Amino acid sequence: MKALELKEKLLAEGCNASNFAILGRGDGAFCLDKKGAKWAIFYSERGCDSEPIFISENEEEACGYFFNYVLKQKHWHIVGFFKYESDAIALEDKLVSISIKSIRNDISAYKMANDPRYRVFVIGKDIFKVRERLGHVQVCYI
Repeated sequence: MKALELKEKLLAEGCNASNFAILGRGDGAFCLDKKGAKWAIFYSERGCDSEPIFISENEEEACGYFFNYVLKQKHWHIVGFFKYESDAIALEDKLVSISIKSIRNDISAYKMANDPRYRVFVIGKDIFKVRERLGHVQVCYI
């Protein structure tokens, strides 16, 4: 597999595009990039790259390693971001009713103290089930 086809293959497996970057950098993401004649896999956060976890002169080998490495991670997809907990609970109940497991990960102080937000996530390929059953998910940050 080549770097240019790698992103689509990862997305088709339910990976979250914010968790990885190919031929570039991400913020808080694992990256596959070419450094000179070598392909390197590393973590990048806030403009700082970690030491490579894998290096190869072979693009296919590096892409295969990256694919397997990224695929092993849990890929959370946000499907709800609410000001009121009752809205998050309603979405969770709806997801349960269509056999989709969700995860809550709330923020206790969004813009200031005592300003909570209620977040609902699904993992991996469940994002495809959500889109199929509920339509395209558009999360509004208010």
